[in-house]
This record gives sequence, C-alpha cells and structure tokens, in this order.
Amino acid sequence: MNYEDPNANVALPIFSIHGNHDDPAGEANLSAMDILAQAGLVNYFGKHGLGGGGAGRVDLKPVLMRKGLTKLALYGLGYIRDNRLHQMFSVKGCVRWHRPAETSDCASSSWFNVMLIHQNRAAHSKNAISDRYLPEWLDYVVWGHEHECLIEPTEVPGGFHISQPGSSVVTSLIEGEAKEKKICVLEVKADPENPNGAPYWRTTAIPLKSTRPFEFEQIALASIGELEATDQKGLSTYLENRVNAMISRAHK
Repeated sequence: MNYEDPNANVALPIFSIHGNHDDPAGEANLSAMDILAQAGLVNYFGKHGLGGGGAGRVDLKPVLMRKGLTKLALYGLGYIRDNRLHQMFSVKGCVRWHRPAETSDCASSSWFNVMLIHQNRAAHSKNAISDRYLPEWLDYVVWGHEHECLIEPTEVPGGFHISQPGSSVVTSLIEGEAKEKKICVLEVKADPENPNGAPYWRTTAIPLKSTRPFEFEQIALASIGELEATDQKGLSTYLENRVNAMISRAHK
C-alpha cells in the first residue's frame, strides 16, 4: 500500500480497479494502472491473469482494512470481456470468493463487504453480467462501466445494495447522460455495543458542479398537431425554438 511507504506522503489513499479502456494486455499483461501504481499514486487491485485455454479462474481475495472497531473487506474485479466472465460465472468453481477468517476476536459478520466491478450491467447483450452472480453476503456493490448516474443505493433481491456512479463527464449522446452527475461518500462505522454485528453505513450524494451541460430531448414531429409535413419553414422554426429552449435550460 502506498500509504505504508515511509518515503511517500499520502493524504488520501486511492484504491482502484481497471476498466475496459485500460485493461491489461500484451505479453506482460500490463495496464496503464500498473504505471500509476508503480509511481505510488494509486493502489491497483482486482487484476487477474487469465492465460491459457478454457474459461479460466478468478480468486477474489479482499483488501482488508481496519480502523478501531470498524472493519472493511474490499473486493475488486477489473474488466474482463463479458462473454468470458459470463462463462466463468456459469461454470462452478471458476469464480472463487475468499472471506475473512472467523477468529475468536473477530467474527466474519463484523466485516463490511464492498465489491468494485466494471462490467456491462444492463442487458445490452445476452452476456451482460447480472447481479444474481454476486454472493448474498456482500453489503455494498459499486458498479462501474455504465454511463448513467444511479448513485443512490438500490437493494437487489440478493440482499445487498448497488450504487452506479456513472461517468463523471458526458461521454455519449444518450438520454441517460443528461441526468445530473454525482459522486457518493460512503461512511461505515461499527456498532460499539455489538462489535461482532453488521456495521452501520450511510451514503451522501454530492452533485458535480463543473461537468459540461448536456440536454437531451426526443421529438416526434408527426405527433405535433399544429405542424404540416409540407411546411418546411414551420418545421424549421419549431425545431429551432425547441433547441433554443434546451440551450436556455442548460445555461440555468
């Protein structure tokens, strides 16, 4: 960990997995994240070698953090091609989860289990990764790759909560990108009266104020009663007015 280096002055340690634009490649299986980690700027984890034939195997071992009575287990799974990861989840034993050991002074239930994942979540294809592949004992999942900001944690049938931060800037001209961009602060604290029980947690959403404004609107001209299909000037004027109204909203 970079903050354990006596020659480095780290005020805010950053733990990061790779995404689909900086995934490991080449003979040495290197990512751009490796360079940042070697420079001591980030703590890079969630990288798994998948050489050879077959589906491959992933061992998900957490980064364990402890501050006072509060304990957090941080799991990471960097981007893997959807079809391959889908196959791995479908074959028993290809994805193995490792939980903190149960000891006399530290129960497994006292750990707050957080998962970082960067995959297609929505059903873009039959190989999109479903939250049902994740174990029920997880507490909180941060889901990357999807652009739409759904930062508020939502509980899934498995019992854990998912937060989808989305992209911090507008990267594609789709409706989901027109929503307000936010980040989220997650606070975790152990119950002092029941240190072996599940910790308390809460999230605070923080809107990003410096993102480029983006407005999205879908118009079906055929449904506008006062317009005639042959009135080219009227159609142009109507569309121009709608665009100007969107620009005004963006300025506000």
